[in-house]
Amino acid sequence: MKMSKIIIELIVALLIVLWIYTGLNKMLDYATFKTQLGRSPFIQPLAGFIAITLPTGELLLSGLLIFKKTRKLALYLSFGLMLLFTGYIWIMLNYAYDLPCSCGGVLAKLSWNDHLIFNSGFTILSLLGIILIEKLPKSSVTINTLKTNPQS
Repeated sequence: MKMSKIIIELIVALLIVLWIYTGLNKMLDYATFKTQLGRSPFIQPLAGFIAITLPTGELLLSGLLIFKKTRKLALYLSFGLMLLFTGYIWIMLNYAYDLPCSCGGVLAKLSWNDHLIFNSGFTILSLLGIILIEKLPKSSVTINTLKTNPQS
């Protein structure tokens, strides 16, 4: 049980770093991020909406991961978002004529195939976190609330 908690904490820490890093990078270079999204053949009509909501969502998701009360939800959301990102990259690699990169920082240096592997790894980590957190006793997943003594 203790090893599971350590692994969960490690996964959560990695996801927090990922979401803060990617969210801030997109916000700090918003114009480039939005332009690159607009070049994507599959999400072009939604580029403006995604450019605003995605980095905000990533930062909010990192906040949800911090608190034990919202951690399980955040792991599910992280898994879903990573699954979407991984699927998007796979579709782009297999069906797109142009491969614009809307990632910033170090992640922009990855090839599309490397990015697929990177995202697949984080998708699997998120799923592992979900599996492990689901096996924990309920009292160790959420913050215990103070209970009043009914006899007093």
